[in-house]
Amino acid sequence: MSLSSSLYIGTTGIIAQQTSMSVISDNIANVGTVGFKGARTLFQNVLSEQLVGASVGNQLGLGVSVSSVYRSMDAGTLESTTTSTDLAIGGTGFFLVSPEGSDKTYYTRAGNFRFDQDGYLRDPHGNILQGFDLASGTLPSAESAILTDIRLNQNDNGQIVSAPEASTAVQMILNLDSAAAEGSANASSPYTALFERWDASATEPLASTAYAYETTIDVYDTTGTAHQLVAYFDPVTEHAVDAENGERTWEYLITIPPADDASGLAQKKGILMAGTMTFNAAGELLNMSAFSGNSDDPATWTPAPLSADGLPQFEIQTIGSAPTQVSMDFGLNTTGAWNVPTGTASLADLGTSFTALPSMDAPVRNPLSCSNYAGSSVSMYQNQNGYAQGFLQSVSVDQDGVLMGSYSNGQTQDLFKIPLADFINPQGMYREGGNLFSATKDSGAVTVGWAGQGRLGSIAPSSLEGSNVDLATEFVAMINTQRAFDANSKVITTADQVIQTALGVKK
Repeated sequence: MSLSSSLYIGTTGIIAQQTSMSVISDNIANVGTVGFKGARTLFQNVLSEQLVGASVGNQLGLGVSVSSVYRSMDAGTLESTTTSTDLAIGGTGFFLVSPEGSDKTYYTRAGNFRFDQDGYLRDPHGNILQGFDLASGTLPSAESAILTDIRLNQNDNGQIVSAPEASTAVQMILNLDSAAAEGSANASSPYTALFERWDASATEPLASTAYAYETTIDVYDTTGTAHQLVAYFDPVTEHAVDAENGERTWEYLITIPPADDASGLAQKKGILMAGTMTFNAAGELLNMSAFSGNSDDPATWTPAPLSADGLPQFEIQTIGSAPTQVSMDFGLNTTGAWNVPTGTASLADLGTSFTALPSMDAPVRNPLSCSNYAGSSVSMYQNQNGYAQGFLQSVSVDQDGVLMGSYSNGQTQDLFKIPLADFINPQGMYREGGNLFSATKDSGAVTVGWAGQGRLGSIAPSSLEGSNVDLATEFVAMINTQRAFDANSKVITTADQVIQTALGVKK
């Protein structure tokens, strides 16, 4: 080995330590970078020289080189923020982002996403977060899900809205005062007195003295327009008591304002359903009847259709909207059909006989149902399932990666499902810059799944993953690297002095 070989060996050490210092500098520079993954330099010795005439194993090293820069994919510390679209991954996984208009996919741990003016959820470099549009159908497996840009659709005015939903179910749970006085008595037709007194042409279709109790709830048509649904109740005192069982009967009307009604009714416009409620001696709802029709003639009003849940239904058709079938729940439903006595084909056939009232076959009284106890008539619970158009007020993300929107109409809708990507060898991914990675042959094929499934982590909303660089470790490594650099430079100066001494021998 020549004297000059020491110069070259020292040079390899300096070059290797320069690379190490560059890696350390990059780590320290990115200590505040969201989702940054630190690296460390791995060294290897270079090819050795066999001593002439020496046995195997007597070799002289020729220096050092960098074998690889190993990137740690350990998770960084999660930091809370006040922005709901700041997302962090608690565990394994990467977010999938794509440049607009491109089929290229990048992967990132940096979840600092924001909605732009067009409703796209983007990272700071304009790449769009990918997700599954939950409005497109039932959630499939992540492997078969067709991912798309996450975007909140806007209307022509630039507003993000939720479509209205027509009411299809109304629930009213009431207590009707067992001592209430009858407001509309009709000796010839006691069970249809309210129906007979209704006059759509009057300012008040029913005078306030015509009934014992009324309650109101807003319902919505197919355009999202609200309409007042008013239910009127009145006890039937004559011909109403079953002498053997002590049962009591109330009649009722379900109505909307006549001006809102687009049905074919005239004088009875606004009436949606008419019927009776029968209570036992203990004040519990025992049975009921319900009639619906399409003309003023009570002979055309027949037992109302039943929903799949065994609840009577009526049809709402308001001006400018499509007709909607609505179920009425007083806390009683049937597992069968209507029991219609012989001779009672319509509302006109009820007459004065208690036994002429239709009833539910095998009725089921729910724990929450109407009652007929002594005391004030009161609405204990009312509900309906329709709503008007709503405007987006806020978004949120749960730990399963479901992006939800909260709207001004009180509705919360699931909008997108955010997937995560995984690799067999994430250290083999290529750093694209901008906190982005891309897949390579060394990383292996990408596997896409939903958060929390398999080894994929959960998603933490309003959080960002910090850099996994530890400053104390980097400072120690920097000190060691600096000393190694100094030592290698000392080798070069020493080897130079030896060569100078050898050259001086000739003199």
